[in-house]
Amino acid sequence: MTGEFAAAWLPVIFVPIIGIVFPAVFIVLVGRVITAAE
Repeated sequence: MTGEFAAAWLPVIFVPIIGIVFPAVFIVLVGRVITAAE
């Protein structure tokens, strides 16, 4: 795999992953804080 090919595909792969993973992690952390506060 060449560097240019990887550089072209990384954004296509990472943007959906970040868009899914970060909200999921945020929801889990908020849920833990809420359950710990009660």
